[in-house]
Amino acid sequence: MPTEQLTYWFPLLTDNSPFLFAVLDKSHNYLVVNNRYCELSGYSREELVGRGDKEILGQAFYQTLAPYYERAFNGEAVEGEVVLDDNRHETSMHFSITPLKNDNDEVHYVVLHSADTSERQMLVKSLEELEHQLNQLHDASSDGICVVENNIVLSVNQRAAKMLGFGAAKDLLGEDLGRIIFDMQTQRLLGAQLSQLPLSEARRCYIGPEATPDTTFLLSLSDITMLGSPAKLVMLRTPTDNRLPQGQIDQLVQTDALTGLNNRHGFTRKLEKLIASNTPLVMLYLDIDNFKNINDSLGHHIGDRVLQEISQRLRQLLPENAVIGHLGGDEFGILLQNPEHDRIGDLISQQIIALVSQPFNLHHFSKHIACSIGLVTYPGNGNDARILLQNADTAMYEAKNRGRNRLVKFDESMNKEARMRLWLEIELQKALQKNGLEVWYQPKVNAKDFSIDGAEALVRWKHPVEGYISPAQFIPVAERSGLIEQLGRVVMREVFTTVCEWKKQGLLQGRVAINLSPQQFGNPKLIQFIDKLRKSTGINPSDITFELTESAMMNDGDHAIQMLKAIKKLGFALSIDDFGTGYSSLSYLARFPLDELKVDRAFIKDIESVPKQVTLIENIINLGKSLNMSVVAEGVETHQQATLLSNLNCDSIQGFHFFRPQPKHELEALLLKNSRRSA
Repeated sequence: MPTEQLTYWFPLLTDNSPFLFAVLDKSHNYLVVNNRYCELSGYSREELVGRGDKEILGQAFYQTLAPYYERAFNGEAVEGEVVLDDNRHETSMHFSITPLKNDNDEVHYVVLHSADTSERQMLVKSLEELEHQLNQLHDASSDGICVVENNIVLSVNQRAAKMLGFGAAKDLLGEDLGRIIFDMQTQRLLGAQLSQLPLSEARRCYIGPEATPDTTFLLSLSDITMLGSPAKLVMLRTPTDNRLPQGQIDQLVQTDALTGLNNRHGFTRKLEKLIASNTPLVMLYLDIDNFKNINDSLGHHIGDRVLQEISQRLRQLLPENAVIGHLGGDEFGILLQNPEHDRIGDLISQQIIALVSQPFNLHHFSKHIACSIGLVTYPGNGNDARILLQNADTAMYEAKNRGRNRLVKFDESMNKEARMRLWLEIELQKALQKNGLEVWYQPKVNAKDFSIDGAEALVRWKHPVEGYISPAQFIPVAERSGLIEQLGRVVMREVFTTVCEWKKQGLLQGRVAINLSPQQFGNPKLIQFIDKLRKSTGINPSDITFELTESAMMNDGDHAIQMLKAIKKLGFALSIDDFGTGYSSLSYLARFPLDELKVDRAFIKDIESVPKQVTLIENIINLGKSLNMSVVAEGVETHQQATLLSNLNCDSIQGFHFFRPQPKHELEALLLKNSRRSA
């Protein structure tokens, strides 16, 4: 296959795969790679071409595969397993290498297919460890344990063998248990009745010839599955059995298996004891920001390593008497007893934020992580464990709402806001399920003749009881609750369908803009959704602009470049919204493939009263045009502002002076009226 065809077809066939695919030349450098390489390395496809495993996947990986590459270039198809150990984490990869032969049976390229099998290996290892632990528990149990199928003993521990009068466990295998045990009530062998005993009911039994204190026991059954077939677990107990100490049982129940910290139950128990003893407390409720992205992109086994390392860092940082809990998912709780002063919570929180933000070495590259913290005190913010945890959780979510990676202290006003957010979340979920959201449109006008030239799509929510609810209220709730992606998909589908209709009727000139939230933009599956929707609706990509804020793109620059390029490759235009109010780093304008720059309303509102604003706007317009970007001014509310922007060679204008956002049918009527007038 010619190289041009190979580089065209290869990404189409492999980009949706979770595995690594690459075509390598004789120097063992990449000719073409699939999207998984980009996700793991942080490089774009173009940046990866010409590089090799040594730089991207590490020296150990390359040294292991190099001999296999040579065998493949000699015409042999090979496969194997690589184990990479960086003295911190062990990673296993399964690979296959296939030669690509030309018409002359020559091999100029090979195809590498590699899959991270660490999670599978960890699962196998965990299952083996679990089996070993179960066998130990089985053998060490003070109860007699048998597994029977049709009353025949398949598995038994030594304790059961001794209770039933056998010298060794193996001597009991294959025996019919019903022919060994007598029922105390009927004084007869259980026989076939054994498998019909009520589940979990303890039946007093004995072994012949007669019942004595040494030969009686309690028998109970449970249903289990053995190699896919129904079986019974038979438990034999005597009144004199030794039990595991209650304290040891409590310890096991209250400990998180992954981190070794208190689990939510154990943390709550210790909190309750401290409250009962009237011990002054500071509680910190910690949540890892965007932790889902680690699990989604790198796998849950990598996410587990992050949680374990965070646990270790917290142990090293915090005082010895601090109570630390892994409360589930990516949330941690910390109790600081008898605080020395009022600022201790602030100081410890800042140390935690700094500690968590230090890079984590994951899968041969580093990852920076942030966290949000809520703080409550006892006494002061609640009188029982449930209220304190609830208030700390509320404060933590407020920290996320204020921009993440910060501490927020609880106050009572947050409870009212939290209840309102919860109500909004529940109602918004209902609205999404019942198609209760509307898409409105705010027209843009050409700055030269003020004719309609495109529009921006805006979501609106009319509650059946409360009426229209401001986007400023429900959009943050959608972002916090994870509903924003579903909401965004609803808007996108509606806009694509509507724009197709308008364009077929010749009603609308220009593009319609759709806002992408940071959460949408951060999800690699966005590209796949846009592409499927493009095909199903028949939308012309040149009729749509996707708008993003500076902060959405600057959170992860390398990921942003990959996403932007992928959207551009599908044919859509890209706009930077609220320019000048976020990072204001001009370097990204050159790096990112943007088509449009939107001047924020903050610059426009003072344009008539602050002379320097005019100079600033003029420079922004000139900057955009010099980078081949069109410039849109938003928030225009007066004729003077519109005229001035027109004289400054702005391309488009958007604002209440011309049009307010309006429902689809109203804009459609306006466009139809303008169309007839033009005709």
